[in-house]
Amino acid sequence: MKNNQKLSRRDFLKLSLTAIWGAILAACKFPPEDELDPTTTPTSTPTDTPEPKPPADAPAPEPEPATETPTPTPEPCFSLLEPVDKAELGSAGRVAFVWEEQKGATSYKLVITLPNGLVEEYETEFTRFEKYLASLPMAGEYHWQVSALNDALEEVCVSEIFTFTKAAFTEPEKNEDTDNADNGGGSVTVDSTASDVGE
Repeated sequence: MKNNQKLSRRDFLKLSLTAIWGAILAACKFPPEDELDPTTTPTSTPTDTPEPKPPADAPAPEPEPATETPTPTPEPCFSLLEPVDKAELGSAGRVAFVWEEQKGATSYKLVITLPNGLVEEYETEFTRFEKYLASLPMAGEYHWQVSALNDALEEVCVSEIFTFTKAAFTEPEKNEDTDNADNGGGSVTVDSTASDVGE
């Protein structure tokens, strides 16, 4: 009988403590155990979601046109005309250096390089310049080139280089007539519209 009463008291105490503890918890308004702790915030891990691929039969997007500023096309440089490249000239008479007109040029500079490397320069407003072959001091290969100049004497462009060969001087035979003008020296400048002067 005493054992049954002791068990009853234990059970009663347990029940009492459980009830009191439940009342305390209810009074403090603690959340149930399965609810999340408000101090902790759920974290989500970012995942890379691939962009949807266009269907295989879809047309490819057209590239945007480039907005580059077009650069002005430079004027083509003039060409040399006479004497032609690699021409073989005599030792006497006249030679006419002729070239095309260059747009934007107001004058020209003719540069003749002698076989020994010395340079002769001549300026003219025309596209033609004449010299006596006798004024070219030696036989051999010469180079010639022309620069087109503007009003400020700046180069507009420079032509390619042509070469010509001057023959060695030979004494004329006594019985033959010779043109005295052919044996003279100096330079002659003429207008590009003028006709060729006969030798």
